[in-house]
Amino acid sequence: MINQENLQNLLRSFNFKVLFAITTLHIIFIVIFDKVTAFAPDELNYIGIFNNLYKSDFSLDGYLGWQEGSINVLRVIYLPAKFLEIVGLSDFYAVRLLAVFYSTLSLYLLLKLAPEEKILRFQIRFWLAGAYLFPTVFLWTSIGLRESFIFLSLISIFYLLVNPQNLNFMAQFLLLVAANTFFLISKIYLYGLLILCLAASVLILSVIKRNFERSTLKLFSAFLIPLLFFPSIATTITSGAKGTLEIKLMSPTTTPTTTPTTTIPSRGQTLHDLNQQLSMNSILSWLATATGIQSILDERAEASYLPSDSEELIENSNQLQTQPASLRDPISLLVGAYNFLFVPTPFVDNGSFFLNAQSYESFAWYLYYLILILLFIGLLRDRYNPNLATVASGLFALGFIALSALIEINDGTSVRHRSVLFIGILVMLATVRTKETSQPRHKDSNF
Repeated sequence: MINQENLQNLLRSFNFKVLFAITTLHIIFIVIFDKVTAFAPDELNYIGIFNNLYKSDFSLDGYLGWQEGSINVLRVIYLPAKFLEIVGLSDFYAVRLLAVFYSTLSLYLLLKLAPEEKILRFQIRFWLAGAYLFPTVFLWTSIGLRESFIFLSLISIFYLLVNPQNLNFMAQFLLLVAANTFFLISKIYLYGLLILCLAASVLILSVIKRNFERSTLKLFSAFLIPLLFFPSIATTITSGAKGTLEIKLMSPTTTPTTTPTTTIPSRGQTLHDLNQQLSMNSILSWLATATGIQSILDERAEASYLPSDSEELIENSNQLQTQPASLRDPISLLVGAYNFLFVPTPFVDNGSFFLNAQSYESFAWYLYYLILILLFIGLLRDRYNPNLATVASGLFALGFIALSALIEINDGTSVRHRSVLFIGILVMLATVRTKETSQPRHKDSNF
Protein backbone atom coordinates (compact mmCIF):
# COMPACT_ATOMS: atom_id res chain seq x y z
CA MET A 1 0.00 0.00 0.00
CA ILE A 2 1.22 3.50 -0.83
CA ASN A 3 0.47 5.98 1.93
CA GLN A 4 -0.42 9.59 1.21
CA GLU A 5 3.05 10.95 1.95
CA ASN A 6 4.75 8.48 -0.40
CA LEU A 7 2.18 9.26 -3.08
CA GLN A 8 2.84 12.99 -2.77
CA ASN A 9 6.59 12.38 -2.97
CA LEU A 10 6.03 10.29 -6.07
CA LEU A 11 3.95 12.95 -7.77
CA ARG A 12 6.53 15.62 -6.94
CA SER A 13 9.50 13.57 -8.14
CA PHE A 14 11.46 14.63 -11.20
CA ASN A 15 11.14 11.22 -12.83
CA PHE A 16 7.37 11.13 -12.56
CA LYS A 17 6.96 14.67 -13.88
CA VAL A 18 9.20 13.97 -16.86
CA LEU A 19 7.60 10.66 -17.76
CA PHE A 20 4.08 12.05 -17.34
CA ALA A 21 4.86 15.09 -19.50
CA ILE A 22 6.51 13.09 -22.29
CA THR A 23 3.73 10.48 -22.30
CA THR A 24 1.11 13.23 -22.49
CA LEU A 25 2.88 14.84 -25.44
CA HIS A 26 3.04 11.49 -27.21
CA ILE A 27 -0.69 10.92 -26.74
CA ILE A 28 -1.48 14.41 -28.03
CA PHE A 29 0.66 13.70 -31.09
CA ILE A 30 -1.08 10.37 -31.72
CA VAL A 31 -4.53 11.95 -31.47
CA ILE A 32 -3.70 14.87 -33.77
CA PHE A 33 -1.83 12.89 -36.41
CA ASP A 34 -4.17 9.88 -36.21
CA LYS A 35 -3.49 7.73 -39.32
CA VAL A 36 -0.95 10.02 -40.99
CA THR A 37 1.94 7.83 -42.16
CA ALA A 38 3.79 10.39 -44.31
CA PHE A 39 6.74 10.53 -41.92
CA ALA A 40 7.30 6.78 -42.19
CA PRO A 41 5.34 5.02 -44.97
CA ASP A 42 6.71 1.64 -43.86
CA GLU A 43 4.59 1.97 -40.69
CA LEU A 44 1.75 0.46 -42.74
CA ASN A 45 3.86 -2.68 -43.09
CA TYR A 46 4.11 -3.06 -39.30
CA ILE A 47 0.40 -2.33 -38.85
CA GLY A 48 -0.31 -5.07 -41.39
CA ILE A 49 1.84 -7.52 -39.45
CA PHE A 50 0.02 -6.66 -36.22
CA ASN A 51 -3.40 -7.15 -37.83
CA ASN A 52 -2.50 -10.68 -38.94
CA LEU A 53 -0.01 -11.69 -36.25
CA TYR A 54 -2.41 -13.68 -34.07
CA LYS A 55 -3.85 -15.77 -36.89
CA SER A 56 -2.83 -19.41 -36.58
CA ASP A 57 -1.61 -19.62 -40.19
CA PHE A 58 0.21 -16.29 -40.24
CA SER A 59 3.53 -16.07 -42.05
CA LEU A 60 5.97 -13.18 -42.38
CA ASP A 61 6.36 -13.86 -46.09
CA GLY A 62 5.76 -10.63 -47.98
CA TYR A 63 6.39 -8.43 -44.95
CA LEU A 64 9.52 -6.41 -44.30
CA GLY A 65 11.37 -5.76 -41.05
CA TRP A 66 10.95 -8.83 -38.88
CA GLN A 67 12.79 -12.10 -39.43
CA GLU A 68 11.17 -15.44 -40.24
CA GLY A 69 10.95 -17.67 -37.19
CA SER A 70 10.20 -14.79 -34.80
CA ILE A 71 6.39 -14.95 -34.90
CA ASN A 72 5.89 -16.36 -31.39
CA VAL A 73 8.22 -13.78 -29.87
CA LEU A 74 6.42 -11.03 -31.79
CA ARG A 75 3.12 -12.23 -30.39
CA VAL A 76 4.50 -11.70 -26.89
CA ILE A 77 6.02 -8.31 -27.77
CA TYR A 78 2.78 -7.03 -29.31
CA LEU A 79 0.51 -8.56 -26.65
CA PRO A 80 -0.18 -5.25 -24.80
CA ALA A 81 -1.26 -3.71 -28.12
CA LYS A 82 -3.56 -6.67 -28.74
CA PHE A 83 -5.25 -6.09 -25.40
CA LEU A 84 -5.75 -2.43 -26.32
CA GLU A 85 -7.34 -3.48 -29.60
CA ILE A 86 -9.64 -5.92 -27.80
CA VAL A 87 -10.98 -3.14 -25.56
CA GLY A 88 -11.85 -1.06 -28.61
CA LEU A 89 -8.86 0.95 -29.81
CA SER A 90 -7.97 1.00 -33.50
CA ASP A 91 -4.92 -0.85 -34.76
CA PHE A 92 -3.03 2.44 -35.25
CA TYR A 93 -3.76 3.63 -31.72
CA ALA A 94 -2.92 0.24 -30.20
CA VAL A 95 0.45 -0.11 -31.94
CA ARG A 96 1.43 3.52 -31.44
CA LEU A 97 0.53 3.47 -27.75
CA LEU A 98 2.62 0.33 -27.39
CA ALA A 99 5.55 2.18 -28.97
CA VAL A 100 5.04 5.07 -26.55
CA PHE A 101 4.89 2.70 -23.58
CA TYR A 102 8.11 0.94 -24.59
CA SER A 103 10.00 4.19 -25.22
CA THR A 104 8.80 5.73 -21.95
CA LEU A 105 9.79 2.59 -20.06
CA SER A 106 13.26 2.79 -21.62
CA LEU A 107 13.60 6.38 -20.38
CA TYR A 108 12.45 5.28 -16.92
CA LEU A 109 15.25 2.68 -16.79
CA LEU A 110 17.81 5.30 -17.81
CA LEU A 111 16.61 7.71 -15.13
CA LYS A 112 16.85 4.94 -12.54
CA LEU A 113 20.49 4.41 -13.53
CA ALA A 114 21.45 8.09 -13.61
CA PRO A 115 23.83 9.30 -10.88
CA GLU A 116 23.52 12.60 -9.02
CA GLU A 117 26.18 14.24 -11.12
CA LYS A 118 26.43 17.03 -13.65
CA ILE A 119 27.98 17.38 -17.07
CA LEU A 120 28.18 20.71 -18.90
CA ARG A 121 26.63 22.23 -15.73
CA PHE A 122 23.37 20.26 -16.01
CA GLN A 123 22.40 17.13 -14.12
CA ILE A 124 22.76 13.92 -16.11
CA ARG A 125 19.07 13.09 -15.82
CA PHE A 126 18.30 16.42 -17.58
CA TRP A 127 20.31 15.27 -20.60
CA LEU A 128 18.62 11.87 -20.55
CA ALA A 129 15.11 13.34 -20.53
CA GLY A 130 15.99 16.06 -23.03
CA ALA A 131 17.12 13.53 -25.62
CA TYR A 132 13.65 12.01 -25.74
CA LEU A 133 12.20 15.41 -26.66
CA PHE A 134 14.28 15.77 -29.80
CA PRO A 135 11.70 16.18 -32.62
CA THR A 136 13.03 13.26 -34.68
CA VAL A 137 13.48 10.95 -31.66
CA PHE A 138 10.04 11.95 -30.39
CA LEU A 139 8.56 11.21 -33.81
CA TRP A 140 10.14 7.77 -34.25
CA THR A 141 8.98 6.74 -30.77
CA SER A 142 5.42 7.97 -31.39
CA ILE A 143 4.64 5.80 -34.41
CA GLY A 144 4.49 2.06 -34.93
CA LEU A 145 8.04 1.39 -36.05
CA ARG A 146 10.79 -0.64 -34.37
CA GLU A 147 12.68 2.25 -32.78
CA SER A 148 10.87 1.96 -29.43
CA PHE A 149 11.45 -1.80 -29.43
CA ILE A 150 15.17 -1.24 -30.03
CA PHE A 151 15.33 1.44 -27.33
CA LEU A 152 13.72 -0.71 -24.65
CA SER A 153 15.49 -3.98 -25.40
CA LEU A 154 18.96 -2.43 -25.67
CA ILE A 155 18.59 -0.23 -22.59
CA SER A 156 17.17 -3.18 -20.64
CA ILE A 157 20.30 -5.17 -21.45
CA PHE A 158 22.59 -2.49 -20.05
CA TYR A 159 20.28 -1.93 -17.09
CA LEU A 160 20.53 -5.61 -16.19
CA LEU A 161 24.30 -5.58 -16.59
CA VAL A 162 24.51 -2.79 -14.02
CA ASN A 163 21.93 -4.68 -11.91
CA PRO A 164 20.87 -1.77 -9.64
CA GLN A 165 18.17 -3.93 -8.06
CA ASN A 166 20.79 -6.45 -6.87
CA LEU A 167 19.00 -9.39 -8.47
CA ASN A 168 20.42 -12.83 -7.78
CA PHE A 169 22.46 -14.32 -10.59
CA MET A 170 19.78 -16.64 -11.95
CA ALA A 171 17.15 -13.88 -12.15
CA GLN A 172 19.65 -11.52 -13.77
CA PHE A 173 20.69 -14.22 -16.24
CA LEU A 174 17.14 -15.16 -17.29
CA LEU A 175 16.08 -11.53 -17.68
CA LEU A 176 19.17 -10.91 -19.81
CA VAL A 177 18.21 -13.83 -22.04
CA ALA A 178 14.72 -12.34 -22.44
CA ALA A 179 16.05 -8.84 -23.16
CA ASN A 180 18.59 -10.20 -25.63
CA THR A 181 15.91 -12.21 -27.42
CA PHE A 182 13.83 -9.04 -27.69
CA PHE A 183 16.83 -7.14 -29.08
CA LEU A 184 17.81 -9.89 -31.51
CA ILE A 185 14.31 -9.92 -32.97
CA SER A 186 14.23 -6.12 -33.15
CA LYS A 187 17.45 -5.58 -35.13
CA ILE A 188 19.79 -8.45 -35.89
CA TYR A 189 22.80 -6.47 -37.17
CA LEU A 190 22.74 -4.29 -34.04
CA TYR A 191 22.69 -7.46 -31.97
CA GLY A 192 25.84 -8.65 -33.73
CA LEU A 193 27.47 -5.27 -33.10
CA LEU A 194 26.55 -5.41 -29.41
CA ILE A 195 28.12 -8.84 -28.95
CA LEU A 196 31.37 -7.62 -30.53
CA CYS A 197 31.39 -4.52 -28.30
CA LEU A 198 30.72 -6.55 -25.16
CA ALA A 199 33.48 -9.03 -26.00
CA ALA A 200 35.90 -6.16 -26.61
CA SER A 201 34.82 -4.49 -23.35
CA VAL A 202 35.40 -7.65 -21.33
CA LEU A 203 38.90 -7.91 -22.82
CA ILE A 204 39.68 -4.23 -22.17
CA LEU A 205 38.48 -4.38 -18.56
CA SER A 206 40.44 -7.57 -17.96
CA VAL A 207 43.61 -5.80 -19.07
CA ILE A 208 42.87 -2.63 -17.08
CA LYS A 209 41.88 -4.40 -13.87
CA ARG A 210 44.34 -7.27 -14.39
CA ASN A 211 41.77 -9.87 -13.47
CA PHE A 212 38.91 -11.70 -15.11
CA GLU A 213 35.59 -12.17 -13.35
CA ARG A 214 33.99 -15.54 -14.08
CA SER A 215 30.54 -14.14 -13.37
CA THR A 216 31.02 -11.76 -16.32
CA LEU A 217 31.76 -14.71 -18.59
CA LYS A 218 28.65 -16.49 -17.34
CA LEU A 219 26.53 -13.41 -18.05
CA PHE A 220 28.08 -13.13 -21.49
CA SER A 221 26.66 -16.56 -22.32
CA ALA A 222 23.19 -15.03 -21.91
CA PHE A 223 23.88 -13.12 -25.13
CA LEU A 224 24.53 -16.31 -27.06
CA ILE A 225 21.52 -18.34 -25.92
CA PRO A 226 19.00 -16.48 -28.15
CA LEU A 227 21.10 -17.53 -31.15
CA LEU A 228 20.41 -21.15 -30.17
CA PHE A 229 16.68 -20.44 -30.09
CA PHE A 230 16.79 -18.90 -33.57
CA PRO A 231 19.47 -20.71 -35.59
CA SER A 232 18.16 -19.29 -38.87
CA ILE A 233 18.67 -15.75 -37.57
CA ALA A 234 22.16 -16.66 -36.35
CA THR A 235 22.93 -17.86 -39.87
CA THR A 236 21.57 -14.59 -41.25
CA ILE A 237 23.91 -12.60 -38.99
CA THR A 238 26.92 -14.64 -40.10
CA SER A 239 26.11 -14.57 -43.79
CA GLY A 240 25.17 -10.89 -43.65
CA ALA A 241 28.43 -9.94 -41.93
CA LYS A 242 30.42 -12.00 -44.42
CA GLY A 243 28.62 -10.48 -47.40
CA THR A 244 29.05 -6.94 -46.07
CA LEU A 245 32.77 -7.43 -45.49
CA GLU A 246 33.25 -8.84 -48.98
CA ILE A 247 31.44 -5.89 -50.54
CA LYS A 248 33.14 -3.25 -48.39
CA LEU A 249 36.60 -4.66 -49.10
CA MET A 250 36.00 -3.97 -52.77
CA SER A 251 36.63 -0.60 -54.35
CA PRO A 252 33.91 1.98 -53.68
CA THR A 253 31.07 2.04 -56.18
CA THR A 254 28.78 4.89 -56.94
CA THR A 255 25.29 4.60 -55.52
CA PRO A 256 22.97 3.94 -58.46
CA THR A 257 20.32 6.51 -59.16
CA THR A 258 17.10 6.10 -61.07
CA THR A 259 16.73 8.10 -64.24
CA PRO A 260 13.26 9.61 -64.22
CA THR A 261 11.04 8.62 -67.13
CA THR A 262 8.03 10.78 -66.25
CA THR A 263 7.40 14.06 -64.54
CA ILE A 264 7.81 13.38 -60.83
CA PRO A 265 7.90 15.52 -57.68
CA SER A 266 11.19 16.25 -55.96
CA ARG A 267 12.26 17.76 -52.61
CA GLY A 268 11.47 14.60 -50.63
CA GLN A 269 8.48 12.27 -50.70
CA THR A 270 7.43 13.19 -47.14
CA LEU A 271 6.37 16.64 -48.29
CA HIS A 272 3.98 15.23 -50.90
CA ASP A 273 2.64 12.37 -48.77
CA LEU A 274 1.87 14.71 -45.87
CA ASN A 275 0.23 17.24 -48.15
CA GLN A 276 -2.08 14.53 -49.52
CA GLN A 277 -2.90 13.02 -46.12
CA LEU A 278 -3.76 16.31 -44.44
CA SER A 279 -7.15 16.43 -46.17
CA MET A 280 -8.06 13.05 -44.65
CA ASN A 281 -7.40 14.24 -41.09
CA SER A 282 -9.92 16.83 -39.91
CA ILE A 283 -7.98 17.99 -36.83
CA LEU A 284 -4.64 18.27 -38.62
CA SER A 285 -6.24 19.86 -41.69
CA TRP A 286 -7.86 22.56 -39.53
CA LEU A 287 -4.61 23.24 -37.65
CA ALA A 288 -2.61 23.42 -40.88
CA THR A 289 -5.08 25.84 -42.42
CA ALA A 290 -5.41 28.01 -39.31
CA THR A 291 -1.66 28.33 -38.85
CA GLY A 292 -0.88 28.90 -42.52
CA ILE A 293 1.17 25.70 -42.75
CA GLN A 294 -1.14 24.34 -45.44
CA SER A 295 -0.39 27.20 -47.81
CA ILE A 296 3.35 26.76 -47.24
CA LEU A 297 3.14 23.04 -47.99
CA ASP A 298 1.03 23.66 -51.10
CA GLU A 299 3.51 26.23 -52.36
CA ARG A 300 6.55 24.04 -51.72
CA ALA A 301 4.89 20.95 -53.20
CA GLU A 302 3.82 22.77 -56.36
CA ALA A 303 7.28 24.26 -56.87
CA SER A 304 8.93 20.84 -56.50
CA TYR A 305 7.54 19.40 -59.75
CA LEU A 306 10.28 19.45 -62.38
CA PRO A 307 10.56 18.19 -65.96
CA SER A 308 11.66 14.57 -66.19
CA ASP A 309 14.74 15.50 -68.22
CA SER A 310 15.70 18.36 -65.92
CA GLU A 311 19.26 18.36 -64.61
CA GLU A 312 17.95 19.98 -61.44
CA LEU A 313 15.68 16.98 -60.82
CA ILE A 314 18.56 14.53 -61.24
CA GLU A 315 20.81 16.63 -58.99
CA ASN A 316 18.10 16.80 -56.35
CA SER A 317 17.63 13.01 -56.43
CA ASN A 318 21.37 12.47 -56.14
CA GLN A 319 21.57 14.95 -53.27
CA LEU A 320 19.22 12.82 -51.16
CA GLN A 321 21.54 9.83 -51.54
CA THR A 322 24.77 9.23 -49.68
CA GLN A 323 27.79 7.24 -50.84
CA PRO A 324 28.47 4.22 -48.57
CA ALA A 325 32.06 3.93 -47.39
CA SER A 326 34.52 1.18 -48.29
CA LEU A 327 36.98 -0.53 -45.97
CA ARG A 328 39.61 -0.22 -48.69
CA ASP A 329 39.33 3.56 -48.54
CA PRO A 330 39.79 5.02 -45.03
CA ILE A 331 38.93 8.50 -46.32
CA SER A 332 35.54 7.25 -47.50
CA LEU A 333 34.91 5.90 -44.00
CA LEU A 334 35.60 9.33 -42.50
CA VAL A 335 33.38 11.00 -45.09
CA GLY A 336 30.61 8.46 -44.44
CA ALA A 337 30.84 9.01 -40.68
CA TYR A 338 30.70 12.77 -41.21
CA ASN A 339 27.60 12.46 -43.41
CA PHE A 340 25.91 10.22 -40.87
CA LEU A 341 26.61 12.59 -37.99
CA PHE A 342 26.20 16.00 -39.62
CA VAL A 343 23.74 15.66 -42.52
CA PRO A 344 21.30 17.39 -42.79
CA THR A 345 23.33 20.55 -42.24
CA PRO A 346 21.78 23.81 -41.02
CA PHE A 347 21.61 26.87 -43.29
CA VAL A 348 22.21 24.92 -46.53
CA ASP A 349 19.86 23.19 -48.95
CA ASN A 350 19.83 19.47 -48.13
CA GLY A 351 17.59 18.57 -51.07
CA SER A 352 14.40 18.02 -49.08
CA PHE A 353 11.88 20.32 -47.41
CA PHE A 354 11.74 18.21 -44.25
CA LEU A 355 15.49 17.51 -44.16
CA ASN A 356 16.00 21.26 -44.17
CA ALA A 357 13.55 21.56 -41.27
CA GLN A 358 15.27 18.73 -39.38
CA SER A 359 18.68 20.30 -39.89
CA TYR A 360 18.03 22.91 -37.18
CA GLU A 361 17.77 20.09 -34.67
CA SER A 362 21.45 19.43 -35.36
CA PHE A 363 22.61 22.04 -32.84
CA ALA A 364 21.17 19.90 -30.05
CA TRP A 365 22.83 16.81 -31.54
CA TYR A 366 26.18 18.57 -31.42
CA LEU A 367 25.84 18.91 -27.65
CA TYR A 368 25.42 15.16 -27.28
CA TYR A 369 28.39 14.53 -29.56
CA LEU A 370 30.37 16.79 -27.24
CA ILE A 371 29.13 14.83 -24.23
CA LEU A 372 30.26 11.57 -25.87
CA ILE A 373 33.73 13.05 -26.40
CA LEU A 374 33.89 14.32 -22.81
CA LEU A 375 32.91 10.90 -21.46
CA PHE A 376 35.69 9.20 -23.42
CA ILE A 377 38.17 11.82 -22.28
CA GLY A 378 37.07 11.24 -18.69
CA LEU A 379 37.63 7.49 -19.05
CA LEU A 380 41.07 7.97 -20.63
CA ARG A 381 42.09 10.45 -17.92
CA ASP A 382 40.97 8.01 -15.21
CA ARG A 383 38.30 10.36 -13.89
CA TYR A 384 35.58 7.76 -14.29
CA ASN A 385 35.49 4.24 -12.99
CA PRO A 386 35.39 1.92 -16.03
CA ASN A 387 32.62 -0.67 -15.89
CA LEU A 388 31.18 -3.09 -18.42
CA ALA A 389 28.05 -1.07 -19.25
CA THR A 390 29.91 2.23 -19.72
CA VAL A 391 32.72 0.83 -21.86
CA ALA A 392 30.42 -1.39 -23.95
CA SER A 393 27.91 1.39 -24.60
CA GLY A 394 30.71 3.75 -25.62
CA LEU A 395 32.12 1.18 -28.03
CA PHE A 396 28.60 0.54 -29.32
CA ALA A 397 28.20 4.24 -30.13
CA LEU A 398 31.52 4.33 -32.01
CA GLY A 399 30.82 1.03 -33.75
CA PHE A 400 27.38 2.20 -34.81
CA ILE A 401 28.85 5.35 -36.37
CA ALA A 402 31.35 3.26 -38.35
CA LEU A 403 28.71 0.73 -39.35
CA SER A 404 26.34 3.47 -40.49
CA ALA A 405 29.10 5.01 -42.60
CA LEU A 406 29.41 1.66 -44.37
CA ILE A 407 25.75 0.90 -45.02
CA GLU A 408 23.68 4.10 -45.16
CA ILE A 409 22.64 5.13 -48.68
CA ASN A 410 19.79 7.57 -48.02
CA ASP A 411 19.89 10.77 -45.98
CA GLY A 412 16.30 10.47 -44.74
CA THR A 413 16.79 6.91 -43.49
CA SER A 414 20.12 7.89 -42.00
CA VAL A 415 18.47 10.57 -39.86
CA ARG A 416 15.97 8.02 -38.59
CA HIS A 417 18.66 5.46 -37.78
CA ARG A 418 20.73 8.10 -36.01
CA SER A 419 18.28 7.95 -33.11
CA VAL A 420 19.85 4.58 -32.20
CA LEU A 421 23.17 6.35 -31.70
CA PHE A 422 21.50 8.16 -28.82
CA ILE A 423 21.18 4.88 -26.93
CA GLY A 424 24.92 4.36 -26.79
CA ILE A 425 25.46 7.95 -25.66
CA LEU A 426 22.63 7.94 -23.11
CA VAL A 427 23.56 4.59 -21.57
CA MET A 428 27.17 5.68 -21.29
CA LEU A 429 25.97 8.90 -19.66
CA ALA A 430 23.62 7.08 -17.25
CA THR A 431 26.15 4.45 -16.16
CA VAL A 432 29.30 6.56 -15.88
CA ARG A 433 30.58 6.86 -12.32
CA THR A 434 33.34 9.05 -10.95
CA LYS A 435 35.87 7.38 -8.73
CA GLU A 436 34.16 8.62 -5.57
CA THR A 437 30.57 7.93 -6.67
CA SER A 438 28.98 4.76 -5.36
CA GLN A 439 25.23 5.35 -5.24
CA PRO A 440 23.25 6.19 -8.42
CA ARG A 441 19.91 6.64 -6.66
CA HIS A 442 18.21 10.03 -6.67
CA LYS A 443 17.93 11.78 -3.34
CA ASP A 444 14.49 13.24 -4.09
CA SER A 445 12.71 10.22 -5.50
CA ASN A 446 12.26 6.47 -5.26
CA PHE A 447 10.37 6.40 -8.53
